[in-house]
Amino acid sequence: MEFTDKALVLKVGAFREADLWVRFLSPSRGALTAFAFGGAKSKRRFCGCLDALCEIHVRVRSSGRGEYLCLEEGSLLAAPRRLRTDWHRLGLAMRCIKFLEAVCPGSQGAPEAYALACDLLRTLEEETEPDTLFAHLFRARASREQGFGPDFERCAACGEPLFHAQNGRGQAHLLFVEEGRVLCRICASRTGAAGRPLQISQESAYVLGPVVDAGPQAWLEPDISPQARRECAAAVDALVRYHLGLAWDRARYRNV
Repeated sequence: MEFTDKALVLKVGAFREADLWVRFLSPSRGALTAFAFGGAKSKRRFCGCLDALCEIHVRVRSSGRGEYLCLEEGSLLAAPRRLRTDWHRLGLAMRCIKFLEAVCPGSQGAPEAYALACDLLRTLEEETEPDTLFAHLFRARASREQGFGPDFERCAACGEPLFHAQNGRGQAHLLFVEEGRVLCRICASRTGAAGRPLQISQESAYVLGPVVDAGPQAWLEPDISPQARRECAAAVDALVRYHLGLAWDRARYRNV
């Protein structure tokens, strides 16, 4: 097997004096690992492109017996600069990328995951002061693109809108994590939903609905209240933990 494709470099490591292993995300094949033999020294085949978060064009082939992948050559398409000198910015980027790698191991959903990752890096590279809530909103968007995540725009029972304005301060709604749905107060009182619900204000429903769907650039625009920030973070943490079995612990996502 041999293929050429764009790729986003996720991790790079050495395993012999001149050889490297490279973990990358492909828009057609998902997350893969390949060996770049001579990659630590070759300037002709891998000139300046085998660094984490670089977007590159690669040529990959299978080994003779199909036991592993070999990265034959790569050319640089884009590389972050600001991310490499700002630890806060880099930490947000890597936390998002690690989550994407955990939820997108194969080719299913790979085009969307790749596009989202590139959009994420461009936004963090350009934004003046990225917000820590950014990582939570990224997880909400990535989970939704992989087929998980409730509808935050309408009540799952009656279909009524859950918000009427960005900063609505009307009656709060309820997120039932185990069932993966949001109900208005009236429907929640009539329905025997499972588990203890989380409160979701109209502002939080707006943020987790259309704002998340609009993409990384839109996540930096709204002025989100402290209450909505807490609700959004708690909702995303609970949904990811219950439905994907993942939790952030000691700088990595682990199964729970």
